[in-house]
Amino acid sequence: MIVRIFKSGVSNGESPVKYLLGNTDHAGNERAVKPEVLEGNPQTTIDVINSIQRKYKYISGCISFRDSEKPTKSQLYEIIDDFKKTFCPGLTGDNFNSLFVLHKDKGNTEIHFVFPNQILANSLHGSGRRFNIHPPGKQNIQFFESFVKVTNQKLGYAQVVPDPLKIAFTDFERKTPEGRKDKSNKRWIQRSVIKAVTNGEIKNRDDLCRHLDENLGITITRQGKDYLSVKLPGALKAKRLRGALYSEDADYQGLITQSIASKQPHYLSPTEFKAEQIKLNEFIHAREQFNIKAYLTPRPMRRFAKQINPHLTTTTRRTTMAKADHLAVMKRIIHEALFISRKKPTPPTPVRVVPNVKTIRSNVTSIRSKALGATKSPATLDLDALKMTIAEVETNLHQAIGEMNNAKNPADAAKLQQRVIQLKIQLEKLHAEMMAIKIKFGLSTNTPKPK
Repeated sequence: MIVRIFKSGVSNGESPVKYLLGNTDHAGNERAVKPEVLEGNPQTTIDVINSIQRKYKYISGCISFRDSEKPTKSQLYEIIDDFKKTFCPGLTGDNFNSLFVLHKDKGNTEIHFVFPNQILANSLHGSGRRFNIHPPGKQNIQFFESFVKVTNQKLGYAQVVPDPLKIAFTDFERKTPEGRKDKSNKRWIQRSVIKAVTNGEIKNRDDLCRHLDENLGITITRQGKDYLSVKLPGALKAKRLRGALYSEDADYQGLITQSIASKQPHYLSPTEFKAEQIKLNEFIHAREQFNIKAYLTPRPMRRFAKQINPHLTTTTRRTTMAKADHLAVMKRIIHEALFISRKKPTPPTPVRVVPNVKTIRSNVTSIRSKALGATKSPATLDLDALKMTIAEVETNLHQAIGEMNNAKNPADAAKLQQRVIQLKIQLEKLHAEMMAIKIKFGLSTNTPKPK
């Protein structure tokens, strides 16, 4: 078993979920076995991803088993549970969203997963913050490797021993028609080089470059520390060859020996297993402390020291320009909230009006009449606009909760649950904007938190 993380995460929510649940694979071939959702709600995952405004919106990957490894359904659920506890320690299902889908169309077992990169609105202190189960860095790679080693040992599976002669393909080469041509060329080069190394024709990098030039007609355009840039016959652009074979200090006979050894089953000794468990627990503890501090702990209020002998600074940016920028941002937030709030859920279901709806609507009318009747400062006008929007979103949120509680079937309940999540997210944004305005103009910040 091994965990692979895909190089994706910038598309809309429909893209990864459509691939996970589609009846065809990345090459367009019909899947012999249809995908099966093991955990999560596909539509909710789509909605959460689409609510994220940052560039990197989600992490996707798969837990892949060898053809000889046949985990039971019960074991699959245990692995999913361990995966979430390992890489999301300290958090609960209310704090983050995830989707796990079973694939068996390639002959082996694969658990594909998607994690939106955002803490949910249900979280008290971390709502809307960036969340990443696979952050960049060497330590995180070691974290995942440790999880793989411990899990394989627990399940009685052989450890994953890297083969230095195995070709590593990019997602582009594996999933696109143009990339598959590069993939075929890499295989051709690799086979020729391995054969020459085995026959003793290649003993150093100079021999390797000579072999590529004289026997394969490949032009070397650049030699890096751990790669070669080459132009294939008739090609306009150079391609980069990476891997142990193309490193400047490669030990070719040693690579052959390591490759043969990697094909033999290897298991951890009791001492190695215990050491790996300790290492994994240390990784989990470190991430748990980070999650608690980042998402579950109230943020301290920023303190501003009094400025002594302030110096006036000349600027070419006019105050009206700054106000215009702020107004544009506020209008966008209000427009987005009202658009989602006024969007009618489908299919409609009977509504049970909650007790405080009339009161809220009365407040909306009162606020609107006051806003139109008096001369107010820009800050007060901004707050009035936000208050009216918040009141309307709260009204629709209470209505959606009432409809969800009285849904006739699970399908209607699921759709209404998604609407509740969307409205809560917008409510969080509106309250955050109101807090920003109050801090900016030195107004009281004692406002009730969104429900």
